[in-house]
This record gives sequence, C-alpha cells and structure tokens, in this order.
Amino acid sequence: MIPIEVIFLGILGLIIGSFINVVIYRLPQGKSLFFPFSHCPKCQKLLKWYHNIPILSYLFLKGKCAYCGEKISIQYPLVEALSALLIISLYLRFKPHFDLITFIFLAYFVLTLLTISFIDLKHKEIPDLLSLPLIFAGWFLSLLGKNPLHLSFVDSLISALAGMGLLFFIDTLYYHIAKRESIGMGDFKLMGGFGAYLGYQSFFNILFLASLLGVLSFLLFKVYLKLRGDKRAEEKPNWQEGLRAEIPFGPFLCLSALIYLFNPQSLL
Repeated sequence: MIPIEVIFLGILGLIIGSFINVVIYRLPQGKSLFFPFSHCPKCQKLLKWYHNIPILSYLFLKGKCAYCGEKISIQYPLVEALSALLIISLYLRFKPHFDLITFIFLAYFVLTLLTISFIDLKHKEIPDLLSLPLIFAGWFLSLLGKNPLHLSFVDSLISALAGMGLLFFIDTLYYHIAKRESIGMGDFKLMGGFGAYLGYQSFFNILFLASLLGVLSFLLFKVYLKLRGDKRAEEKPNWQEGLRAEIPFGPFLCLSALIYLFNPQSLL
C-alpha cells in the first residue's frame, strides 16, 4: 500500500508542475506569471478549471484544446509527471534524515533545474531569475547548517564562486581555440548554484557526466535521423563546424547535478 504522504507529495508535485509549465512558457517572453489566467495560446480563450487538472485533463482532451482543437504539447503532462517524480524521489531518498526546511530547499533546487532544462531546450537561454536565486538559496541552506551534504557556509560560498570561475576558465580556453564563446553566462551562474548546493567536489562529476550525456544524445539523434532516412545522418563530422555548433548544455548540466544529488559519490 502506498503511504499517504507519498500520495500527497505526488499530488503536490503535479500541481507545482502545472505552474512550472506556466513559467516555462511565459518567463522567456517577459510575461506575467499570474495574469492573464491560463488560456489557449492560439484562440486565447480562458480555460476552465477542469481543463487544468494535471495529466488527467490532457488525457481527457486527447491532447487538444477544448475550444479550437489546437494540439497541446506533450511537454505539459511530461513536466507535471517529472515534478511529481522528483518530489517523491527526494522524500524517499532523504526520508531517514527528513527535515522540512531541508526538504523545501532541495525541492526548490530540483524543480528549478527542471524548469531551467526545458527553457534552455526551447530558447537556448537560462534566465537570471532562475539561476541567481539558486546560489543564494544554497548559501542560506548551508548557513542554517541543514545542507544534506554537510557543506559549511564557507564551503558553499567558495564553491559557488569556484563553479562560476571554472566555467569562465573553460570558456576562455575554448575562445582561444574556436575564436568564439562556447558557454553562455546563464551556465556560469547555474554552475554557481551547483557549487552552493553540492560543493566543489561535485564539479568533476557534473561536467564529465554532462559531456558524456551530450555526446550520447548526439549519437542517438544521428541514429534517429538515419532511421527516418534523413540526409543529415550521412553528413561527415567536421571538427571546425562541431566547435561552432550551438546546443543547449543546461539540460545536461541539470541532469548530471540531479544524479550527483541523489548519489553524491565522486568519480575521481
């Protein structure tokens, strides 16, 4: 039998996930997160409350707007499901050492990473309104002495600055090779957030896993193109073009940081 607290957290995660979808859609466009109320992007009609029930409304409406029939992106139920999964996973992972304040700060961390990932995938940018608060939240958690990885405030402070400095160094090195910047400023601040929460010990894991996941994703994409008969799958790789290719690195960094949070074992 599923414990009642897990069911409650799952429902809470679905509701938060619904709001995260609003943030993903509106924040990059500079729109208010609260007004106007939820509406169809195509026909602009306000949605009824029963059109906004996480996952269930999507299934009931068969993935289409109730008014104009416009297709609803699979992103919406996916984000809602991932939010619930992350919240439940956090509780189960840290249940033996459960502390409400720690849980709130960790939930904020993982859900912010989820939001950043989808925004970066769609817009290739990481808003400061999401990345900078991560740094301050990580510092405050350590200042309270409740960091689950036992980071002191000084460790958290130095690690955040070191994270931003490390990516700045990598970007500078890349610039001398490819004559262009490789990493966006949003990634710098995101790495600072990782340092504030996870400590500098996490950097090798995060960068290594993010790079590995990026390469694997590229290879899988090539296989996908080949199966579809797309001519791009037959193109020979060019290292100079590869150095200039633009791909969102934020989602890979976020996924790697989540892996480290749930299993903070150094690969070194």
